[in-house]
Amino acid sequence: MSQAPQVFISYARDGGVSEQTATALHEQLVQAGIAAFRDVENIDPGSHWAAVIEQQILASQLMVVVVSKPALNPQRWVMRECLFAANKRIPIIPVLVEQVDLPLWLMHINALDFTQTQHWGRLLLAVGKYMAVEPVIEAVPLAQVAPKPRQLSEAERLLQELQNPQVLPPRRFEIGNRLNIIGDPRPGVGLDANGLPDIDWVKIPAGEFIYQDGQRLRLDDYQMSRYPVTNQQFQAFKKAGGYNTDKWWEGLQKPDTLPSHRWTEGNRPVESVDWYESIAFCRWLSAKTGQEIRLPTEQEWEKAARGTDGREYPWEGSYKTGYANIDETWKKDGDFYLQETSAVGIYPQGQSPYGLMDMSGNVWEWCINKYEEPQMITPDLSGGVRVVRGGSWFYDTGYCRSSFRNRWNPVNRGGSQGFRLLCCFPH
Repeated sequence: MSQAPQVFISYARDGGVSEQTATALHEQLVQAGIAAFRDVENIDPGSHWAAVIEQQILASQLMVVVVSKPALNPQRWVMRECLFAANKRIPIIPVLVEQVDLPLWLMHINALDFTQTQHWGRLLLAVGKYMAVEPVIEAVPLAQVAPKPRQLSEAERLLQELQNPQVLPPRRFEIGNRLNIIGDPRPGVGLDANGLPDIDWVKIPAGEFIYQDGQRLRLDDYQMSRYPVTNQQFQAFKKAGGYNTDKWWEGLQKPDTLPSHRWTEGNRPVESVDWYESIAFCRWLSAKTGQEIRLPTEQEWEKAARGTDGREYPWEGSYKTGYANIDETWKKDGDFYLQETSAVGIYPQGQSPYGLMDMSGNVWEWCINKYEEPQMITPDLSGGVRVVRGGSWFYDTGYCRSSFRNRWNPVNRGGSQGFRLLCCFPH
């Protein structure tokens, strides 16, 4: 028997107006005779949460997204749910409950403004048109259905604390380690339901950007992983026999031994992997997912890091202390030097214009092209040095500038060397 047509409600669990509106919306839809999915009511204990969310979006004819400041936080699932629905051509009705700056891709969709008055009748009529039903409109005042504020879990409290730009790097470091112990719930950090790396892809739109010291280049659109590949994700490659499968290593120099990582926390970026190992990982994940996954060129990396306006760092302006895991003390640019890697994404105030984390510091990131011949992107055994970008925990502010080019021998397994993924859109 096919599932009845339903509406998927996307919202941020903030214990405030967003969650209250989602609860009221669910009540309104049910009373109007329209099936609705909301995670609190509809996910059974023991179910794999992410898998259920994906299934229910695909089973829905419409998504209503409750737009609030927490909902637009890239650390939350709301925007990811919306982008997934948009990619599957599922209509979206945004409902504004706070005055916010909408992301570009959402600005073209006409939204209902609930910031002053809850226009339930208009919303139910709009939903009814998409669902091809005549809703029974019997509005329920928001105050009657507003739930008690939900108590945040420890992980949610820690992630909320990271959003405060006043939190200093040593505390951020502690939070990252604690999240690893209790289970880091962020998309893009661990594994999916199939035991494969759960990559949080971020779209980098097509267009021109400033490259290096003023050159204007144009790139087609592509996707970059929000975080560098983590220890947990690279471990999945090793456990799957990645080093024992010849097809991943065709034309590559396979190392004689497995890498020995200095730090093994699952939510930290993998380090001590060479360029060939990064390529083999990309081949393996491409085959497992059916996507075209590779290392970025340095041009693709730089645009994702600095946007279109030629920024010196991923954020606006000059270097800001406490915005990245680097050695600030060497040139007296700040007081902080953690002396090791840290959990990915613990400096959200230092994210790139597109929302990518750790584009400055933490680990150097391999690029696919050669340093002296940037047009050369194919693997070979020549030993020609390959580009690395972004600086690391061990280097100072000059090295972590978005335009800084560095190079390593492709067999280098330095303790500050990691990588990030690119996924090509079909054209």
